[in-house]
Amino acid sequence: MLVISIIALIILGYLCYRLVKREGGIFLGPYEFKFTREPGPEEYIKRYKELQKKNQEFESRLVLSAAANRFPQNADIFKTLMEKIFADLKVAKSEKEIEDIMARGERALEELSRNAGNNSMALVEQYSKKLLEIREEFEQLKARREDEIKQRQIEKNKEVLLELESILEGIKVSDDEMGIRRAMNHAASIESMIDVSLLEETLGERYQELKTAFYRVAEEKVEELRSARYGRYNRKAIDRLKNLLDRFSENEKEYSKASSNLPILIKEHIASLNTAYFDGPTMQYFNYVYGYIFSLIDDDLKFEVTRIMTETPKDTLEL
Repeated sequence: MLVISIIALIILGYLCYRLVKREGGIFLGPYEFKFTREPGPEEYIKRYKELQKKNQEFESRLVLSAAANRFPQNADIFKTLMEKIFADLKVAKSEKEIEDIMARGERALEELSRNAGNNSMALVEQYSKKLLEIREEFEQLKARREDEIKQRQIEKNKEVLLELESILEGIKVSDDEMGIRRAMNHAASIESMIDVSLLEETLGERYQELKTAFYRVAEEKVEELRSARYGRYNRKAIDRLKNLLDRFSENEKEYSKASSNLPILIKEHIASLNTAYFDGPTMQYFNYVYGYIFSLIDDDLKFEVTRIMTETPKDTLEL
């Protein structure tokens, strides 16, 4: 990996050098700067400073990079490069940007130390120490920030657990079906805010107990709601059966004839009743009413009533 990095740096340096040096000068498109001889370190630094004054950051960085590659042992270029790195660190806006800039500085130090003579070693040590201090400070700040984030999440975990406990207690005493559904959905939503990896042993046990309690209460409430809904449906079914029986009894002879509109009456009152939801007493009453009417009507009418009862879609309860 190190060999590949070195090769990449050599190629990059060569490209930068070819970009900034052409026909005896520094060439940057409209920023061409001609020399009558091979440019030395001073010319590179001069051109770099000129571009810096014009706020041409990209072009000045290219010139400085080319200079560092062209004169890896030059102390002035190295100083300029490192000071630029430290200046960039001061205005960096993200951790990634800081990491990238420090890595750039470490590569520059490594390059100079590889080519440095005795007069440059002190400079390498000076900047190495300074960069190391910055990295240590950065790592400390980063660790503190991560610890703060962790502590905030731990507090958030506690808040969510308290809210879940409150929601659970509310569900236990509620008879409002829609309210229970909303509460369950809200509980599922805020549960996702818990970072399980940061739950200490006590909170972890509390969290597992809460989950178990939610499952148990949910099953109990579903059964309660189902029973309540079945109960309401059975009461309405009994009313519908009674209304049909009353209507039929008012004009029994007329409704018993094949030409009567009994099929319409049957369809309006009981054809859609779903006996799968009936309890025992309701089923008995249904059989009584239906059997009583069926026993009194003409044979042709029995066929039509049977067809209507069979083909009419049945009620469906959302449970």
